[in-house]
Amino acid sequence: MYGLPSMAAVICSTIDRLSPRRNLFSSAILQPLEGYLMTLFPARFRSPHFTPALLFVNTCGSFLLLVSLSTHVGSVTGSGLLAGAVLSAPWLPALLLAGPLNRLLARRAPERLVRLAEAASLVLTAAALLAPGHALLATATALVLARGFFETVTRSATSVVLRGAVAAQRLDRANTVAEIGKLTGLSVGAALAGPAASVLPLRGLIAVNVATLALSALLAWALPAPSGEAPERARDAAGSASGTRLRVEDPVLRRLFARFLLVAFWQGFHTVAVTVIPLHVLGGGTRLVGLFVAISAVAVFAGSLAALPAQQYLGRVPSSVWAVLPMPPLLAAVLVGSTAPTLVLYALFLVLFEIAYVHYNNRLLAAASAEELASVVTLRATLLPSGVAVSILVMGTLCDLVGPLPAALAVAAVTFAVTAATGETRQTWRRSVADA
Repeated sequence: MYGLPSMAAVICSTIDRLSPRRNLFSSAILQPLEGYLMTLFPARFRSPHFTPALLFVNTCGSFLLLVSLSTHVGSVTGSGLLAGAVLSAPWLPALLLAGPLNRLLARRAPERLVRLAEAASLVLTAAALLAPGHALLATATALVLARGFFETVTRSATSVVLRGAVAAQRLDRANTVAEIGKLTGLSVGAALAGPAASVLPLRGLIAVNVATLALSALLAWALPAPSGEAPERARDAAGSASGTRLRVEDPVLRRLFARFLLVAFWQGFHTVAVTVIPLHVLGGGTRLVGLFVAISAVAVFAGSLAALPAQQYLGRVPSSVWAVLPMPPLLAAVLVGSTAPTLVLYALFLVLFEIAYVHYNNRLLAAASAEELASVVTLRATLLPSGVAVSILVMGTLCDLVGPLPAALAVAAVTFAVTAATGETRQTWRRSVADA
């Protein structure tokens, strides 16, 4: 673990320096390969609409392997802590390497970053197949950890691709569809992990992930370059000035980030609540926990789908509404303490939770200036998982000490306090988008 930052820093530094004019390998191999793949996807066929498919394939294969590997580690070691550590491992490199990630996003063409990241993930995963049987579990675990940085590059750079290739009036819809693609891939991959692990050995699961990565790497070549010369000028300005510093100066974006982090706070509570509410509020057992988890997954997915037709209405009400709207059904679900009403009310909370996430995610990406876009995308990729981790610890401790109802009241109190403190951002982000 100690060597991870330096090792990954060398990797991303190598990617950062990769240029056909300065690198012999790139000139001799990558350029001919790029030329061949460009014949498969000529300019008229490349489109940002391939982004949801790419994210679906990427997350589906990734989470199929990740969940299966976590289960395997738990069964071999008997440790729930180690199994949970495997599940959280892909987010660690992004947290440790936020600075290099920000510089890559600020200085390099986003569509090429996606291609390089997918190619690197494919090579790493294929190399794991060569590990001997006694070292395969350790190799696969190290693979998941090392590959996390490249997966973060893919998911962050695709947001930059959409910002540069999609018209402003269609950007919200494009970001929402991309989010649905990512969430669907996550859900499908996690759902397939159990059946796949029962019929395939660990090496077979890695081979399946190699196949999905080969497809997502191919889809990466179908992504377009940003239209016009403005994105190039903006990237040059960002790379030479504020874009290399990981901070956001715009007060509007800072307020939006504060509200966006409420989603991380809710996610931390939800991670604890899916076990605590069925067991301690409803007095059920493991079967009710399983039902609660299943309904929660369906509700989150339904919320992401509902956000798509709701886009035309999300901007017509104050931004603060989407922060406080999920709180009444959450509190009602805990207070009512009856199985069927609690399930329905908690599912409604999760639907509104997901709509709020989509709303604030779209606002951040739309309101960010070209100079601060890299920092916004990097902070989104790092602050959200770190906020979830902190929230899990706080909410878990609070539930253990005083129970789920005071914990839910604390979630509502923090939500109302942050919403009141950040003021109204509706008109400001509208003006930012108009200026863009």
